[in-house]
Amino acid sequence: MPGSSPARPALLRSLNDRTVLAVLLSRGPSSRADVVGATGLSKPTVAEVLARLEEAGLVVEAGETVGRRGPNGRLHDLAVEHLRAAAVSVTPSRLTCALLDVRGEVLARVERPRGSLPRGAGEATRALVVAAAQEAGARPATVREVVISVPGSYDPALDQVRYADRIPDWIHPGIAAAISSSLGRGTAVTLDNDVNLALVAERGGDVGAPGSVTSLLWLGAGVGLATDLAGTLYRGVSGGAGEIGYVLLPGAGGGHSELQDLVGAAAVRRLAREHGVPGRSAEEVVQRAAATRHDVPGSAALLDELARRLALGLSVIVAVLDPGAVVLGGAVGRAGGDALAGRTARALRATSRLRCAVVASTVEGDPAFEGAQRVAVDRLAERLLSASTVTAMDTTSRIPAPRSHQEVHAR
Repeated sequence: MPGSSPARPALLRSLNDRTVLAVLLSRGPSSRADVVGATGLSKPTVAEVLARLEEAGLVVEAGETVGRRGPNGRLHDLAVEHLRAAAVSVTPSRLTCALLDVRGEVLARVERPRGSLPRGAGEATRALVVAAAQEAGARPATVREVVISVPGSYDPALDQVRYADRIPDWIHPGIAAAISSSLGRGTAVTLDNDVNLALVAERGGDVGAPGSVTSLLWLGAGVGLATDLAGTLYRGVSGGAGEIGYVLLPGAGGGHSELQDLVGAAAVRRLAREHGVPGRSAEEVVQRAAATRHDVPGSAALLDELARRLALGLSVIVAVLDPGAVVLGGAVGRAGGDALAGRTARALRATSRLRCAVVASTVEGDPAFEGAQRVAVDRLAERLLSASTVTAMDTTSRIPAPRSHQEVHAR
C-alpha cells in the first residue's frame, strides 16, 4: 500500500510469541502440531517461536504425545513455577489471602485475624503473602501480582484508601507504595473497592449483555455501588464513584436521610423489630423474612418496606446511569434473593419512569474475594503474555517489571 512501511520483524516476533504463549496458557501441554492448528501459523514459524521461548525460559518440555498415529511428539508447556499471584481480602475483623498460579488454580489459602498480624498495611500484607507462599511450598519472591480488596474507595492520586474508618491501619497516604516496598521490587500491587471486585465476580457470571451497563448495589453494614460500563468498571476521578450510601433521600417528618440509614444493616434490624421478624443480624432477618413471606404477615411487610426504600435509591441510579440490570449483592441482598429482588423491581416500576431489571446475586462464597482472585490471575496472565519482549533477562527476572503504583491502580 502506498505510503505504508513494512511491519518490523521484531514486532512480528513479539506478536507470534504472544500468540503461542496464549495458546499454551489456555490449552496446557501442547504439541507443535497442536499449536499450528490453534494459531494458523506455519510449522517453521511455530518451531522457531517455541525454540525462542524455550531459550528465554518461558516454555519447557512437558512430556510426549501418546495415543496418536505416527511417532510421539514433544509436548510444550508454560514455565510458570516462578510466577504467582496473590489475592487479599481486608475486612475489619480479618485478612484472607489466596495464592494462585497463572491458570487460576488456588495453591494455598490462609486467613488471619487482623489483630494477629503486624501493624501497618505493608507488614500485614507481607506476613499474609509469605504465609500463603510457605503453605504452597513456593518462594515469596515468585509472587509478582497482588490484588487487595478493601472496604473503602481507593484514590490513586493520593495513593490512599478513603471511607474506611473500620480499618485504620489502611487509610494512610502512600499505602500502595508502602505495600510494594514491603513485598520487594518486582511485585505489582493493586488496591480496589470490595464492591467493584464483587461486580467483577458477578460479571464473570455473564450478568447483562456485552456492551450493556450493569450495576451492583451492595447491601451490608453499609451501602455501596459498582457499575460496569460496557466492560469497564467506572471508578470516578478519585475512586469515589459508587458511594451511594451517602446520597440524601426524603426521610420521615419532612427531613432527609442518607440511603445507608434507610437500607443499611442497622435500618434492617429496626424494621425487623417493628414487624416482629426475629434474627440476630440483618442478614438473618432478611433471610428469615424471604423464607416465610407467604406465611408470616410481618415478613411480607418487612420485605415490602425494604424494597420501597431500595427503589428510592435505585431511582437515582437508574436516572443517572440507565443500567440494563442492577444486581442486589452484599450479605443482605444475597439473603433476600429473588424474593427481595422481585419486590424491589415492582417498587422501582412504581417509583421511576425508567425501566431496569433487578436481579439477585448468583455468586457463592465471598464475591469480593473471588473478584480479587479473577483480577490477580488476569494481571498475571497479561504479565506472562508480555514476557517475550524481555528475553534477554534471566529466568527469574524475565517477567516485565511492574508499572509505578499509581499507573497500576488507575485502570
